[in-house]
Amino acid sequence: MLLKDLMKHCSRGLLVFLALFILFSGGAEAQEVTADLGLFNDDLLVTEINPMHAFGIFTFNTPFYLGTFKNTGNKFSVGYSFGNTWHPQSTVYYPLNLTAEQKLEVNSLYITDRPEYFGKQGIQTRQKTFSTDGVLQNLSFTYLMQLANKGSFIFKLNAHLLSGGSSPLHYLASDKFIEKFHTEVGLEDNFGRKLFAFNRAQIQYTDENGKEIKLEKGDIFPGTFDINYYHPVWQKERRASSYAIQAGAHLTVPLNKFYPEVAGGISTGILFRKKIFPRFYTDLAGDCSASYYKLLSMGSSINLIDRDIRISGKSYLMFNFVSKRNRVFGFGLVNNYQDAFLNGYIFCDTQDEYQNLGISYLKAGDLWDGSIVKEPVRLSKLTAASMYFFSIKSYLLLRFTGKNSDFMFTAGEDYLVVNNAPDIQFGFQYIRRFKW
Repeated sequence: MLLKDLMKHCSRGLLVFLALFILFSGGAEAQEVTADLGLFNDDLLVTEINPMHAFGIFTFNTPFYLGTFKNTGNKFSVGYSFGNTWHPQSTVYYPLNLTAEQKLEVNSLYITDRPEYFGKQGIQTRQKTFSTDGVLQNLSFTYLMQLANKGSFIFKLNAHLLSGGSSPLHYLASDKFIEKFHTEVGLEDNFGRKLFAFNRAQIQYTDENGKEIKLEKGDIFPGTFDINYYHPVWQKERRASSYAIQAGAHLTVPLNKFYPEVAGGISTGILFRKKIFPRFYTDLAGDCSASYYKLLSMGSSINLIDRDIRISGKSYLMFNFVSKRNRVFGFGLVNNYQDAFLNGYIFCDTQDEYQNLGISYLKAGDLWDGSIVKEPVRLSKLTAASMYFFSIKSYLLLRFTGKNSDFMFTAGEDYLVVNNAPDIQFGFQYIRRFKW
């Protein structure tokens, strides 16, 4: 993992600060509260901390928002993020009408040996084939309408671009940099990237019914329009601390032809904000949402999700330093969890213990993305995990808050035994406040 060592050091630093937080939290109450620094008066809105999953971009995602519900006003945000996606082509085989004896025999075989067994036994199958390669980019425009204790509305528009990663801007998410890093840490070509030319790009998904998503290098396409409403449930303030609980309702409207399904969900969030010193405070927060992917169909869609309810959540720990000019610099860590898209995974560190299905990988002579495969890509068996395994991704977050604007930078990396979608991700966000 590219940021693993960095995340490890950052996590240690955060633990030290958390220890200081616990040590000083009792004494902070007695400290004299300085002039109003806006410590407990500004909402928290972060948009670029959702995984840029090549197929997850077409459905439900929420921003990370926690409101103080004190102010009326407006904020406009522009966000840009990009991540490397690499899942060589793989096919999942779903056998039909297996007997109890056949199920036992199938599940005794290794997953990549099962497709051959289905063929020899004349067992009919249905199949999904998918693959991703390239640097996937997201451009978002977000409008926050603050209505004080009546709640807040957030409207978010998403658009996407698929590129190869040759731009200098994308170097840290490029195939070249990733494989250079892997070589340096002793993981020479551990996912088979070097078997193919760098800087290619394509996204492809074909379901059991032959319906298809296909994107090529250079494609620009709309994503979704998201409508979010948040309402305060409970709030409590002391001289140097603030507690808040909120609830939310969400709607995702597709603007693309690839997955025309309206999704919706509900959420809850909690924020604890604590002043440690007169010009230093911490945020500890989290949210959790439950979504349904198919509230309304606006067309015939591909079989992309089969989990009726998907759970997602975020945790947030931030350390904020306030200057004498009341500018705030903060750094912290955000963890993002998302359920898998498809039912059927069994948690294991090798990501290959599926039941009642088979998986094929690319073999010599196969054609993928316009290239003839020269040698087997056995690790393409892990491509199925991008849809069957959950996601946990950590983001390093840097934030600067000025008089009327905020700027944020995020760098995200996932962990072992998750869906690895995307591999590494970076984001930028600019927010402007208006009093209309």
